[in-house]
Formats: sequence, structure tokens, C-alpha cells
Amino acid sequence: MKVLVTSNSFGKFSNQAKELLEKNGFEVVLNKYKRIMNKEEFIGEIADAEAVILGTEILDEAVLKKAPKLKMVSRYGVGIDNIDTAYLEKYDIGLTVTKNSNNEAVADYTVALMLDVCRGVSYADRMLRTEGWKKKEGIDLCNKKVGIIGLGAIGKEVAKRVKGFNCELLAFDLFYDEDFCTKYNVKKASIEEILKEAEVITLHIPGDPSSQPLINQESIKQMKNDAVLINTARLQLVDDEAIKEALNSGKLFGYGVDAQLSVEDIDTDYYTMDNVTLTPHNAAVTVEASNKMSYISAKNVVNYLKNQGGK
Repeated sequence: MKVLVTSNSFGKFSNQAKELLEKNGFEVVLNKYKRIMNKEEFIGEIADAEAVILGTEILDEAVLKKAPKLKMVSRYGVGIDNIDTAYLEKYDIGLTVTKNSNNEAVADYTVALMLDVCRGVSYADRMLRTEGWKKKEGIDLCNKKVGIIGLGAIGKEVAKRVKGFNCELLAFDLFYDEDFCTKYNVKKASIEEILKEAEVITLHIPGDPSSQPLINQESIKQMKNDAVLINTARLQLVDDEAIKEALNSGKLFGYGVDAQLSVEDIDTDYYTMDNVTLTPHNAAVTVEASNKMSYISAKNVVNYLKNQGGK
């Protein structure tokens, strides 16, 4: 059985995941392009695969129709907004994710973005390399009121970390972990309350391409002046035009974003804005997270197709 692996960090630091698949009789085909494949390339590679360990390529109906042997999709990560889940369900194709494999990596990175935006670390580095001794006035992260929109696995890890900065925590979620909220003194709040009260807002909910952006012109109007916005979730959650306007007017102090899935997603206006920290979907890219995601995604293939016999 052929397993196509599209993620370029799969097995990068350990052979354990690949060996697990091969030991169970799978032929492992890695991404020969060493980058995110375009649709034509993806169709060519997935055509005879029975499973795919999927990175951030778009697995839509056009691709799936060209993959008649496909029995399951093992997402290398947790987001599934790049997958036509209705098609998978209709044709009884399995879907798994690598749950809890990169929570700590993304939480670390989220706090790193908070610090970078507040203190201008990457900006100061750029200036020193290109223009010389040029300092930037920042704001403290410590003692800020931090609003976490999405108190799931990653949001909780962010809460733990910023608690160490003596931050006051507000959080929105559909289902709260009451014990966690009590332990870390998290105030349950509506999105509207977070927008109005928080000085730093961080997004940790799924994106929905069919819905209106959560952060738009109206919601930004509700925010405090000089608020900091962090997005390590998805671009669909924000209106880039509204954010740029708020950054240019000074309404937002800064924006840290790692939510784009490819370079084509980036609004290039951000390249010239000194109050934006922009990174290439880098939050989950650590040795430890890569090893976890690789092994879990491989194990999910084995469990689904081998141990359970597929469908």
C-alpha cells in the first residue's frame, strides 16, 4: 500500500515514523518537490495512493476525484480547513489528526510573537543590520490584560505561559475546562468583552472560509487603543484591510501573524510595515513537535488501514 507524505518536515529529525510504516508493509513516498505542491503536482502524486499524510496542500474535490484508491487522510497537524471533509464523509474516506502533538510549540511561539511585537526585537535586529544603531520604544507584556479567544489545547498552554508574566487572563471558548480556569485564575468572557478589555488578544480558534472574519473593522473599533493582536490560527479569522488601517492609524500597536499556509496567502503590504511581525507558518516547527507529528501521523495510518483493516 502506498502512503504519500506531503509534509517536508515529516521524519526530518528521526526515522522512527517512516520505519513504523515500512515495518507494517507500506511503501512511503515522500514529497519530491521539497515544498508545498501545487494542484497539478499534488494530483500527479496522489493518484495511486491509498493513504496520504497531509501537510498544508489543499485536498479539495478536484484532487480527491483523481485519487480513486484513497482510503484515509492522516493530517500532519490538527487544522482541517484545507480538506474537503464533506467529500471524505460521502465516500467513506477516513480522516485523522495529530492531536496534542504541537500544542507546546505553538504556545511558545505565540508568546514569542507577543514579546516581539511588544518590544520590537526582530525590528531592532533588522535596523541594526541595515541602518545601524537604531532603538525602538516598546511596551511591556508583563502585567497586561491578555484575551485568549479559543481556550483549547493551545490556548491553555498560552495561558500557562503568560501567567508567568503576571498577566490578567480573559478567555472565550464554547466549552470551558472549569478546573483549568480556577487553577490559572482565567476569567471566562465573551468575545465582545475580550475585544473591549484586553490589551493583548491572541486567536486560537479554527478558521471558516465561509464566514465573516472575526477581526474586522467593527471589532477593531471595540478594541483598546494600542492593542496587540496575535494570530497563530488562520488567516480567515482576520480582515487584512481592516488590520492595516488600524496599524497605520495607530489604533493597533502591532500585529504578529504566523497564520498563512503559503507565501501566496501573504498580503505583501505587510512587508513594509514596521509594526508587523510576519513569519512563514513556523509556530509548530520544532524538532520535538516534528517528531511527535511524524510518529502520530504514521501511527494513525497503521491503525486505520492495518490494525482496523480500513473501510
